[in-house]
Amino acid sequence: MKLYLAVPVVLVALLIAASGVAALTRGWVLASNRSPVRLPRLSGWGQLAVAFAVCRQMLFLLALDGTGPRQWGP
Repeated sequence: MKLYLAVPVVLVALLIAASGVAALTRGWVLASNRSPVRLPRLSGWGQLAVAFAVCRQMLFLLALDGTGPRQWGP
């Protein structure tokens, strides 16, 4: 897994996590998801679980890459 692919995926996971925290604390859900969501708190927990799973997957793929510190510099 290359670093140029991992950074955007982690940023997307952070956006999902921020949306999950907003659903948990304020009951706020994105406008496109408002009508199908009946329990915003449950939806928030689900979004946090998805964000955690995506970050964990990126962590394991980066650990199994095997390139080591060579991608950081010459």
